[in-house]
Amino acid sequence: MKKYIGTKQIEAEPMTLGDFVQETGRTPYGKDIENHKETEQGYRVKYEDGYENWSPAKAFEKSYKCADTFLDRLHIEMKDLYDRLDKLVAFIDSRKMDEVVTDNYQKFLLRLQQVVMGNYVKTLECRIGCLDGAPNAPFNQMSFGVAIEALKFGLAIRRKCWNGKGLWVIKQVPAHIESDIVPKMQSLPQSAKDLILKGKGFINYTSQCLIYNENIGRADSWIPSISDVFAEDWEIVQ
Repeated sequence: MKKYIGTKQIEAEPMTLGDFVQETGRTPYGKDIENHKETEQGYRVKYEDGYENWSPAKAFEKSYKCADTFLDRLHIEMKDLYDRLDKLVAFIDSRKMDEVVTDNYQKFLLRLQQVVMGNYVKTLECRIGCLDGAPNAPFNQMSFGVAIEALKFGLAIRRKCWNGKGLWVIKQVPAHIESDIVPKMQSLPQSAKDLILKGKGFINYTSQCLIYNENIGRADSWIPSISDVFAEDWEIVQ
């Protein structure tokens, strides 16, 4: 036989066994009801098809998690993700992975899955923090790969080791500069303006990054160093 995992959505409320029997006239234990106390704690359960039953508290709480609000559902998602990530990390860190997985590409995919799931956990923690009253819950200790996503979204980033220097990086927005704007541009010498107007007459700015020094208001073009690329201390500037 094969293993199956089932999921179902229900509605429930805390209710003692005695109250359930009194309200519905049904006994979930049948003839065995005499061996149970009226004060036994449990839940009145309503299934999707409208059928109602009673479940003991211990069995119910083991099988179901409250998903009444969006925040509840985020907590469920994070708890499930933590459980899966813990198992994956234990497998990767054990000798068992080397015994079971011999292909280096497959090993890399497992490591990549660990990294992606770790970032997934951080993302959920920040989303939960925002909903819990911390509107700017920080996503710290980012890899450069995650930091690039922040740049693409329009956010400013910096290295943690830059704190106190007033430096941060932004990605310029691609822009189309028409011929009537070119003569007014302060960033171009007149010779460049003349050449542009003799040619196509416009400028298409593509993606590029600037590093800005807020202490002196200076912006320079920026290309990451190799240490920046492999750093794990990137953060979003709030």
